[in-house]
Amino acid sequence: MLEADRHENIEIMSYSEVVKVDGYIGNFRVQVNRKARFVNETLCTGCGSCTEVCPIYVPNYFDENLSARKCIDIAFAQAVPAISNIERNSCVECFACVDACDTDAIDFSQQDEIVELEVGTIIVATGWDLYQGKDYGYGTYDNVITQIQLERILAPNGPTFGHLKRPSDRARPKRVLFINCVGSRDLNTNEHCSVVCCNLSVKNSKLIMSEYPDSEIVVSYIDMRCGGKMYEEYYRRARNAGIIFIKGLIGKIEEDSKTKNLKVQLEPVGTDSVVEMEFDMVVLSSASLPSQGTNQIASVMNIEKTSDGFLKEVHARLDPINTKVPGVYLAGSCQGQKSIDLAVSQAKGAASTAGIPMKHEEYVMELIRAKPIDERCAKCYKCIEACPYSAISVNEEGLIVVDLISCRGCGICAATCPSKAIELAHYKDIQYMAYIDELLPLEE
Repeated sequence: MLEADRHENIEIMSYSEVVKVDGYIGNFRVQVNRKARFVNETLCTGCGSCTEVCPIYVPNYFDENLSARKCIDIAFAQAVPAISNIERNSCVECFACVDACDTDAIDFSQQDEIVELEVGTIIVATGWDLYQGKDYGYGTYDNVITQIQLERILAPNGPTFGHLKRPSDRARPKRVLFINCVGSRDLNTNEHCSVVCCNLSVKNSKLIMSEYPDSEIVVSYIDMRCGGKMYEEYYRRARNAGIIFIKGLIGKIEEDSKTKNLKVQLEPVGTDSVVEMEFDMVVLSSASLPSQGTNQIASVMNIEKTSDGFLKEVHARLDPINTKVPGVYLAGSCQGQKSIDLAVSQAKGAASTAGIPMKHEEYVMELIRAKPIDERCAKCYKCIEACPYSAISVNEEGLIVVDLISCRGCGICAATCPSKAIELAHYKDIQYMAYIDELLPLEE
C-alpha cells in the first residue's frame, strides 16, 4: 500500500465511498463522499500524540472487537495514509487531542465532502463479509469465535500478540474444535460453498499445533474441499501432525457456566451414535457473503447480482472480469469468494483489461442496437422492464429512447414487445424475409 501511495499516478481516497456513477466507458462521472475524519490530512503526521492523551476507549474493529482502541487513532498499523480519525459518536469533546497536537491538525468543524471525478474505466473490488448468525452459540458463548477472530488472535500484531488465548479468561485453550461450513452449503441460509473455509481451518489448526504441539484439535466437516496446487498435500501434513478430522454434523453446544468450556454433541457420518466431547474453544468456519459495499455499489452502478448476491460477470467461466456495463470490471471476492492466488490473478486481469481501452483512447463497438418505432408503440413499456441493461427509458414526450452505449443488442426487448415496436438494427424482419425468399424461392 505504501508503494501505491507514493506512485505519482495513483491517488488513494481512503475513508470514502462512491455514491453516484453516471456516464459510460471513457466518460464516467463519479461522485465520492469523503467522510469527515475531523483531522486535517495535510497537517497530520501520524505521530500518535493525540492517541496518548485521549481518555476514551472504543472497541477495535480491526481486531474484530477483541481489543480496545482510543477514540482518536490510526485505523490499524501500517495504514495508508497513516492519519488519525475521530469516532465522533463516542467522543466526549474533552479536546485533549487538540491541546496535544503540535501541528493543529484536529478540526472538529469538518464535514463530509462530495468530490466529483471523471474516469475512463472502473474496477470494482469491494471484497466480502462474514456470515454472523446465531449458529452454535456464536454471540452468546464467549469462547465461540469465528475464523477471522482467530486470525487476529494468531496475528503478531493482534490483541494477544500472536499467542492463542480464549476471550473469556485469556487462558490458553488446549482443546479446540473447528466447525466447517457454518452458514454455507445450507438451503436455509446460503447454498454456495465459501471456497476458502477448508483450507483456512487446516492452516489455523496447523499454526496452533506449531506453537502448542500438545493441543487437542478436532475439525468437523461435511466435505474437505482442499482443491488447488499443494493444498491436498498441506491437508495431509495436518493429519500427520495429529489434527483429527471428523466427517460429521454438530448437534447441540452448551456452555459450562463455571469453566466457560463448551460441551459439544457430534454425530460422525456412518455411525448411529452421538459423541459428547468437551472443548475449551470452538472456532466457526463461517460462510463468505457479499460485502455491504458490494451491495451498495451494485445499486449505485446498476450491476446485476447472481442468486448468491455476488456481482454478476459476463460469463462465470469464460469471462469472469467484464460486467454488462462496458468499462466496468470485477476483481476479487465481489464476483465470488476465491483464494488469495485467484484474487491476485483476477486483479491483474482486470487491470490489464481496463488498461486496453485507456491506452488506445477509444472503444469500438458494433452498433447492433435496439431501435424503437414510435408509430407502433402502444406505450406498455414492457421493453423497459425486460431490458437487463437499463438502456431503455422514456423521454418527456412519452416516447421510448434507447441509450446506444448501454444497449448491448441482446434482443430481449424486441422479443418482448407485443406491438413489434422495437427492433434490432441489421436484424429486422424485412431483412430476414429477404434472406428466406432468396434461400427458398417459390416456383412460378
